Amino acid sequence: MKSDDNKIEKTIVDKAKALGASLAGIASIKDLKASKSYDVYSNAPFYEEYDCESPNYFKFKGVEWREAHKSILVWALVHPASEPALDWWSMKVPGFTPGNRVMRRQSKQLRIWLGEELGIKALSLPYQIEFGGAFLKDSAHLAGLGVIGKNNLLVTPEFGTRVRLRGIFMEVELEPTGPLNFDPCNGCDRPCHRSCPREAFRSGVFERALCKKENDQRDADVELIDGPIMGIEEASKVSKPCRYCELACPVAQDALPEN
Repeated sequence: MKSDDNKIEKTIVDKAKALGASLAGIASIKDLKASKSYDVYSNAPFYEEYDCESPNYFKFKGVEWREAHKSILVWALVHPASEPALDWWSMKVPGFTPGNRVMRRQSKQLRIWLGEELGIKALSLPYQIEFGGAFLKDSAHLAGLGVIGKNNLLVTPEFGTRVRLRGIFMEVELEPTGPLNFDPCNGCDRPCHRSCPREAFRSGVFERALCKKENDQRDADVELIDGPIMGIEEASKVSKPCRYCELACPVAQDALPEN
């Protein structure tokens, strides 16, 4: 089935927002596969589970992007500085972070709705690329949620960089809702670069290995956090990912509470 107008796309995006998405959009799998990120990552993958056998074939630990998957629905959950626990990581939290737990529930609801109401077969994506996920920043850019900035983060007009992303593959060819004509880094003096504790932008571009050192250290420096803070009953060991560059971005700073 191919969409002849934007009615079905709008229906899907509106449903995602009705289920709690802060932003939502649709991208083409063909466009996503052509994203530069896959070439870059395939040449130097972080995970041994990742295996890219050819430019048009993606295999992640036995999980394949099936030919039937034509579009991806990608949505964002806003993550203000006033709610830091949304991406705190714990083995005892379903989905590992409170934010991901919310988005997994949204993903299941959307997948079921797509099948029952629109007759569209869909696959809820895991967050991790090495287990069948997608590059969500690229997906979100192609879907019109925002652009990938000089901080290597998705920058949205509404919420700046303070969002978390999830996606669903759909077995239907839909019209993309993006990309967006938006250039937030033009003229910016890049406080994101100066804020990094590991100087991951010291060469002028993002150096993932330096960023990884900071988050690896944070993974090691776990804290025992009370269960209710993480949305569970018992206390658990929690690691807190770095957000310095994200919170330093000036885009839409006034849109969200900081405390």
